[in-house]
Amino acid sequence: MEKLILKRILIPTDFSETADLALLHAADMAKRVNAEIILLHVVVSYAYKAGTGNTDADKGPTLTDLVEEKLSLKAAEIKAQFDFDIITRVAVGAIRDEVVKAAEETGSDVIVLGTHGVSGIKEFFMGSNAFRIVSEATCPVLSVQVTPRQKGFKHILVPIDNSFHSREKLNLAIRFAHTYDAQLHICGLRSHDHDDHDLNTRFRLKMQQVEEYVAEHKVAFSITTLFCSNIAKTTMEFAAEKNADLIIIMNVQESNTTGFFMGPYAQQIVNHSTIPVLSIPPAS
Repeated sequence: MEKLILKRILIPTDFSETADLALLHAADMAKRVNAEIILLHVVVSYAYKAGTGNTDADKGPTLTDLVEEKLSLKAAEIKAQFDFDIITRVAVGAIRDEVVKAAEETGSDVIVLGTHGVSGIKEFFMGSNAFRIVSEATCPVLSVQVTPRQKGFKHILVPIDNSFHSREKLNLAIRFAHTYDAQLHICGLRSHDHDDHDLNTRFRLKMQQVEEYVAEHKVAFSITTLFCSNIAKTTMEFAAEKNADLIIIMNVQESNTTGFFMGPYAQQIVNHSTIPVLSIPPAS
């Protein structure tokens, strides 16, 4: 049985409710796979410059000191609940740049972040920050909103389009299914305006290969093909229909004729899905 192999999980936090929920998801994941958690807060550069008004003569706590104290308290809460230590880290700069940089420097296998954090800066992780992290990270990114019903995943939606990299998500999806004892819901997505016979034939062959591959790995699954015009909307609606608690997509950007999960569609899913989204970078 192929389960997740993770050594380090990076969780950026702004200490908001959504960031706390993302941390709980990450802690549950770390407990299942015996991974290390790194809890990161990015002090945005202009906030750092404003600081607390202290000078060297004041000898008072700096903004970084205060952040480190809050991180230590949060780490203690998680240790009390899950019984393992958490590494804390503070960075100064642009949020998206520092998160990606920290993931690379620590060798993190996945980033788990909240997408509706609001702590002094409206939509702290929403919009461009979240999507830029998803687009630029070299590891998978799990984005979590405030609405997930529970920790863990039991029904995982895996949308398949006609792009070159679309099937690459299957290996990780299978590992998630084995680790969480979850069912995969494979959804083939075709555009209404694609009436090219050869393209449709190739897509049917791809879906047949996907079905055979997943069946070989002894995972509970369903498989469906849907025709639609708004891919992001259809994905989220189908996820709700299947009671999915995780959607797995590629963050690859393709042309509109070969891949649906290009920038605008992936961004819609990451920013607006009420279900956690795992975005995976292509292998090459």
